[in-house]
Amino acid sequence: MNLSTVLFAAFSLGIAGSLHCLGMCGPLVLALPVKNGKGRMLKMLLYLVFKALAYAVIGLFVGLLGMGFFLLKWQQALSIFSGIFILLFVLLPYMHKFTAKFPFQSLFSKVIKSMQTQAYWYHYALLGFLNGFLPCGLVYTALATALVAGSAWNGALAMFTFGLGTIPALFALSIFKSKLTPARQKIFKPIATTLTVLVACVLILRGMNLGIPYISPHLTPEGKVKSCCH
Repeated sequence: MNLSTVLFAAFSLGIAGSLHCLGMCGPLVLALPVKNGKGRMLKMLLYLVFKALAYAVIGLFVGLLGMGFFLLKWQQALSIFSGIFILLFVLLPYMHKFTAKFPFQSLFSKVIKSMQTQAYWYHYALLGFLNGFLPCGLVYTALATALVAGSAWNGALAMFTFGLGTIPALFALSIFKSKLTPARQKIFKPIATTLTVLVACVLILRGMNLGIPYISPHLTPEGKVKSCCH
């Protein structure tokens, strides 16, 4: 699949997911021991960027798995499957609540405890990186974009782009936390749902090989886009 399509899908899913899950991710952001004053915004950005880097590490391995499907020339079917999986995420609310054991619980607790005494910049970076591995249905859904990226590097780039997409809403929440009431958060849900469905449709159409320029172009057996000009 074209890398630009994958990155568009990943970033859009990040934007949609952060709007949809403010109620879940928001409390984690608001609980960070970040005091008002100099360096507050930088610390928050550090936390969010390193969380995106954790997503990139996960995407690296998922992209490597997807490369095996790419070599087997199953990338079109995989793209359709990924789109359907994302649609199921929208249609079946219980998928949002899927959880697993957090692998770094002990280290996470130690970092939080250290920050109660004195919080340094590297605490926010480490905490953000660890938070990237927290069990989350949205992250598992976003991995669908890494799976169709075609290589380990592209998978990492897709998940990092997904992480970047989550930054604006969560960063705004940390800055305007007193103004973003639950009632106002509900306004974002239709936007988030629309973006997520759009991402799913792009992935499904991309895999259907319909000959629609840029949306569903004809692919060669090697997975490359056929030229539309003769």
